[in-house]
Amino acid sequence: MGKSRLVALLSGALVAGVVLAAPANASGTLTGVPSFEGSGIQNPALVGADPVRPGHQIAGFDGIGVQSIIGPDNRVRVNPTTSFPARATVLITRVSGGVERQHCTGWMFGPSLVLTAGHCVYSGSAYYTGLRFYPGYNGDTAPYGSCTATQLRASAGYVANGSPDQDYGGANLNCTIGNTVGWYGAYATTASLNGTPTTIQGYGGDKNKQQWLSTDQIRTSGALRLYYENDTIGGNSGSAVATNRPAGSPGCSGWCSLAFHAYGGSQNSGARITAARLTEVTGWR
Repeated sequence: MGKSRLVALLSGALVAGVVLAAPANASGTLTGVPSFEGSGIQNPALVGADPVRPGHQIAGFDGIGVQSIIGPDNRVRVNPTTSFPARATVLITRVSGGVERQHCTGWMFGPSLVLTAGHCVYSGSAYYTGLRFYPGYNGDTAPYGSCTATQLRASAGYVANGSPDQDYGGANLNCTIGNTVGWYGAYATTASLNGTPTTIQGYGGDKNKQQWLSTDQIRTSGALRLYYENDTIGGNSGSAVATNRPAGSPGCSGWCSLAFHAYGGSQNSGARITAARLTEVTGWR
């Protein structure tokens, strides 16, 4: 991207129908994309999504990712999933051996773009095939239908060497479901985010395709990774590491993502949204 194009983005130019907010201060250390709550209308055909018939079966978790419960399990079920941002939180499935299985979590970031972890779309040698995306899936129902990918994306760094610091990606969809379910915003800052409240919600592999959430805060702010103690399980990979910012907040207000959840351990972690990454994924729209 040329320098003039980047300047235009950061000064509030329109990108695929969404405005990148201007920096919050003269040094330009905070940039953001606003969230959008969508219409909430449960009619998949209006946005080109596929209705899901009653009785449609999705098999259990296919085992992608390593995540962890830290101390007592504080996850809470999200039910129903038709409010925002639950409806903009996406169950990702994958057909393996002829069977559709629970695979990962994603989050809407535009009318036709889902963001997720890089390892949810790229296997280490090639992009996955047979992925399907269900916003607001709830146990055995899909109130907004499902869509498939027209293009899968992973960061250049992740494709090159599988670096955890670069583990983010996405999918352009064959529908405009974001107009219905809305999408998360995101913001980037060079400042420490320690103490920022975090919510991770998505589809842990032990919860039978139900959406659950866990709350905590940023514990450590690395330049390229953020660390937190939200409880997660395999299947949560790709969830937004989100914080709810008051109306009028600079850069992004409402539900705004700080990182792409991907890893577990004594602290869970995900690739941090930096200014360069924010510009990159907004360009994917």
